[in-house]
Formats: sequence, C-alpha cells, structure tokens
Amino acid sequence: MFYPRRKIVPKAKENRNMIYHKSKVLIVDDSEVVRHILSKALTPEGYTIYSAVDGEDGWRKINDLQPDIVLLDVEMPTRNGFDVLREVRENFKAEEIAVIMVTTQSDGKGIARAFEEGAFDYIPKPATESEIKARVRNAIRAIHLLREQKHLRQQAEAANQSKSAFLANMSHEIRTPMTAILGYTEILELEARTHQMPELFLDSLDTIRRNGGHLMELINDILDLSKIEAGKLDVESIACSPQTIVEEVMELVQVRAEAKGLKLEADFKFPLPAQIHSDPTRIRQILINLIGNAIKFTEVGTIRLETELLQAPYDEPQIQFTIVDQGIGMSEAQMTNLFRPFSQADSSTSRKYGGTGLGLTICKRLANILGGDISVQSELNHGSRFSATVRTGSLAEIELLHELHDTQGDSSTAAVNDKTTTTEESPLRGKHVLLAEDGPDNQKLISFILKKAGAEVCLAANGEEAYQAAIQEMERGTLFDVILMDMQMPILDGYSATRKVRDVGYTGPIISLTANAMEGDRERCLAVGCNDHITKPIDRRQLVEMISELSESSELCLS
Repeated sequence: MFYPRRKIVPKAKENRNMIYHKSKVLIVDDSEVVRHILSKALTPEGYTIYSAVDGEDGWRKINDLQPDIVLLDVEMPTRNGFDVLREVRENFKAEEIAVIMVTTQSDGKGIARAFEEGAFDYIPKPATESEIKARVRNAIRAIHLLREQKHLRQQAEAANQSKSAFLANMSHEIRTPMTAILGYTEILELEARTHQMPELFLDSLDTIRRNGGHLMELINDILDLSKIEAGKLDVESIACSPQTIVEEVMELVQVRAEAKGLKLEADFKFPLPAQIHSDPTRIRQILINLIGNAIKFTEVGTIRLETELLQAPYDEPQIQFTIVDQGIGMSEAQMTNLFRPFSQADSSTSRKYGGTGLGLTICKRLANILGGDISVQSELNHGSRFSATVRTGSLAEIELLHELHDTQGDSSTAAVNDKTTTTEESPLRGKHVLLAEDGPDNQKLISFILKKAGAEVCLAANGEEAYQAAIQEMERGTLFDVILMDMQMPILDGYSATRKVRDVGYTGPIISLTANAMEGDRERCLAVGCNDHITKPIDRRQLVEMISELSESSELCLS
C-alpha cells in the first residue's frame, strides 16, 4: 500500500505560523463593501478580524483592542486615515501595531505621505485577494520579527546586567584578600629595610608585591572592558593640557624604561593647543598602556612619543599621540588579531612576553569614546607605530603654543609638598578613628596603618556595632574624627549603617571602604551620606592623606 509522504514542518516554524494565525486585524473603513472585501480575503488566513466604521470608531477600537495590524482607509468622515495614523505612531511603537493604508490615490503623493507618517505598507483600491493576503502576511511577519528582536535585546540587556553583577562580586571577592596581601607585603618591605634583612627576603617580598600588582592590573582591565561594553564608563570633558599629560606619562613610565636600558623621548610638533577639552585620566591610561607595550616588546633602542595637532578643513580638530618603538614589530597577519579582547599578535608572543591582550582593546575603545581612534603601522623585526587620536573640543580662543611652557615650578612645588607629606612621621596623631570592618585580616592591616600614622583606632565588626559606637560617641558630646565604613558587612551593611547614623544627626566625616569598583559604586556610597570613598586594595598613603584632610576640614567647620 502507498502512503503519501508527510511534509515535516520545523517546530519553530510551526509555532511561528500559529502566532501569525492568532494575530488580530482591525479593518477601519467607512465603506461596508470594502470592509466585506477585506474581511473575506483575510478570514481564511485564520486571523481574528475586527472592523470599525470610521476614523473615530477606529481610534477607539485601536485603544481597546490593540490589534497587531490596522487596515486604515485614507478618506473617512469625522477623522481621516492620516489623523488616525499620526495618533497610532505617537502612542504605539512599531513592534506593537503596524498600519497598512488602504487608498484609491494612485499618483504616488498619498502613498509617499503614508510612509513618511509611519505606515508600514499600503493596499490600493481595488486589490486582488492574493495581494491583500500577501501584504498583511508580510506586515505580520515583520511585526513579529520586531517583537522577537526586542525580546532578544531585553534578554541581552538582562545578561549584561548579570555579567556586571558577577564582575562586581568577583571584584569584591578578589580585592578584599588582595588588600591584605599587598598591604602586609608593603609593611614587611618597610620593616625589612629598616632592620636590614637579607637580600633574599627583600627579593621575595618584591616578587609578591609585583605579581599582586599584575593581578590587580588584570582585574582593573576586565572591569574597564565590562564598563565600556555596558556603556557605563565614566568619561569627563574638562580643560587639560596635552603637554602636561605627556610630561606626567613620561615621568610615570621612565623607571620601567630605564630598568630595560631603553631611552624615552618626547617630541612635540607645533603649533599645539595650550588646552583641550577631554578626559586627562583616560588619555593617560591610553598612553601608559601603549608605551608599556612598547617597553615590553623592545629590547634595545629608543621609544618616542610624538604629539601633534591634526586640523582638516571639514573635520573636528584632534590631538594625535604616536608611540614609535624599535621592538619586534608585527607582520600583516599578526596585526589582524590586535584590538580583540584576550588575544595577542600570536600565541608565541603571549608565551614569551605574557599579558592578556586586553590593554589594546581597552585603549581603542577609550579612544573611540573620546572621539578618536587608534591605528598601527608595523614591520616585523623593525618596530611599530601606534597612533592614538582624541577630539580636542572647540579651539576658539585657545592659545596655540609654538614652544613648550615651563611647568617645572609647579612640579617642583608639588614634589616638595609630597616630600613633606610622606616624611611626616605621625600625620594622624591625636585622631580618633572608628574602623567598621568585618574581615579579621583587614582589621589588623588597616588598624596597623592607622596606628603607625599616630591614630587611635576603635573597631566595629559590623554595621550595627558601628552605629552603636557612633551613637555612644555623640552621647558623650564628641564625634570620631573619621569613620571608615566597610560597605559589605553582616547584620547591618555599611550603606544601612551610614544612613542610620546620618538619620540621627551624626555630622562627622565618613569614608566608605569597599572592594567594589564598578560604575556607580562611589555615587551610591555618597548618596547614603559618605563624604568620600576609597577602594580596596587600599593605598596606604592615599588613606592617611584622605583621613587627615577630612578630619581637618571637619574641625574647621566645627570651629
């Protein structure tokens, strides 16, 4: 016996067809004949069909039924089709309702107007049944594709939020122990040098500190990349000096270059604007990364940083920073892998020199955010040229330099001030600090740092203890000079503790202490009442200076 072959329909297509067949279609036309023709053509398709007798009735039913498709006559009493179309487009998104205009106009002007005002398609009068079916079917297919796209976009946004939450948690979990590792290493190094410990001891501590620093750089790179991909990277646009930025960067990377016996040069091509409007922190980040790469891949020779103004007649002016090295260079094939996350020119490069490949990816995206780009020219075994451009902002009334400004006076004054700060033995002498921290290791470390700087330290193991300690101090008629508040603690977290303390009128300085470094963490801490914010791993000098400044400004306010 012969059995006819059954056509197998993929399940996804089957489900899609079911959705299409359940679609709601509203026919809005003042002609009963036209309504009948359209309804007769579409009924076999399985749609749920409604009708309205004029524009007013149609708009009311659009609001009540919210159909997928509206077949809308152009010329009707009380309210014409274009008026209704405008209302639909003002109140409903494209993926919610698609409008097909039904018109006798054949001169093209009415059809063009319909598309301009947001119609998806049009059906001419008269039209065949097959044409009516095809146009409605296409509109339904398009609207469901738009809905699927919106759903996928929402899923992607939810996934991105989950990723951000994971990275924030990862940051906290890694930064918290790194605070103890790097902090105690620094303390041991200071003590070892004071007591003239053996060289092996000092070398071992230096190795721990250096590798801990590499780990922190990796964590920071991952967090930066995540912020950029999520569109949440905080970028400023402030007045800054290209010359100053270059001089600061050269000073920061000088030690690394000298350690490899490399020469560093800065070359300024004039005229150069005295100021631009951009983000100096992000520009420094780009340049330090690019010069760091040049140092890494160069064994002998010179690394040069060239700075020049690019001005084209019809383009916005840009500053271009070009890093020229005499390193290993790259082939054309190797350059294709640049600027991709977690990739380098080739695997052998990664094995020999280390690194994740995140640095160049971040640099390129930062340059894009700052209105520029990064390009590269390279020749294998002959070195590379990386050029980073950033937008300058308006240069109207900005002085154009034809020689370098003398900034030595400012930097020398800063050096003297820094020396005074760092050589002061007990900058926190007489200060009473409340440390709210639940981690025993970090309690010991931070307490040691504060006591070493001369402070008296009171400990609280959670937010509730911190709140009670602050209240008791208020009842005695005094305040702590500073409260250091860890934001993730048991019983009562730092956010709630700070809010409670402020609610009862506590006015003393509070510094939030957190291992979170994601976008908005600082703002969230300030919003609950903190005066400042410091992230783990803690920079010893930064912490002491912040406490000193806040406590002194608080004393001035009270006096």
